[in-house]
Amino acid sequence: MLGKRAHRVFVNKPRSELLIAAATAIAEDTAWQNLDAMLLPGAYFRLSTYIGDKKHPTRIRLLAKESFMPAVRRAAASLADTSPGSLLVFGADSASPRRWEFGDQLCIGVGSDGIAGLARKVIPSNPDTIHCKRVYVPAQSDYSSPHRFVTLPSGHKAVLNSCFDMFGICDDPVMLKKRGSPIRDLWLPNGKCPRVEEAGFKPLREQALQDWQALLDEHRPTLALAAIHAFKLPGRDGYWQRHGLAVASAALQGGLAVGAAHFEEKLPQANQSPLAAMNVPREALAEGPKRGPYRLQPLAAKTIQVGNQTALLRLYGAE
Repeated sequence: MLGKRAHRVFVNKPRSELLIAAATAIAEDTAWQNLDAMLLPGAYFRLSTYIGDKKHPTRIRLLAKESFMPAVRRAAASLADTSPGSLLVFGADSASPRRWEFGDQLCIGVGSDGIAGLARKVIPSNPDTIHCKRVYVPAQSDYSSPHRFVTLPSGHKAVLNSCFDMFGICDDPVMLKKRGSPIRDLWLPNGKCPRVEEAGFKPLREQALQDWQALLDEHRPTLALAAIHAFKLPGRDGYWQRHGLAVASAALQGGLAVGAAHFEEKLPQANQSPLAAMNVPREALAEGPKRGPYRLQPLAAKTIQVGNQTALLRLYGAE
């Protein structure tokens, strides 16, 4: 999508209109039928409520009340007409009631029957947590949450990722420890929030990362979907393509790893900045800085415009 992540609730209305137009265009195109999912960028919508470390039923109840959910359900129903069982997957962020904390960063999957999957970010990027007036704080319980896994109509099991979570799919303990080092605060079930400077924090972080890898090992996803926040321009996504998407595909035994993002100043061409990788060999995990992009090109593409909003839709296939 052309533009920036949603920072205010008032953008939800025009974005709902763009979503419905996109879902309708997909449903009306016979070449885009029997899809597994439609994926939108991170922070496509802005939440009015902070869900933090609340338990899953409470999170679902709060999300169901959001103003954009009727449009999401309508779009999901439109997709289901020609793609039964498909999911609409999108990112939504919120503000925290605490001055020192960024709010939620979520990836949400919605089907014709309601919310099917929910992932709250567990792998923050370095800018999320260092030298900030506000920091992003993951919740310990989310490192072992089964709710981020969804089964798609094709039979693939997908893991939902809120932006940088994709970098946590690497199946390498040394790499995961490095990629988990930006975890500098952690919400615990008892309501406490220890920080990295405090004694005892590092074992908590290590346990969280162990729980995360154990979760992936238990559920064994074959496909990864990421709601990515933004890139300034096409071509600025090279790091993500090589070290996020390609690594995830290799860790998933060559499975499809795909993302959707805002492009702030210019949309890519259909074959530019694809944000997708598949059939990446296992050996790519050890390639380090020399790792190639392993770009997967789309099968088809189309552009949707509603008012001053423009979105590039790309079709990918998973084996």
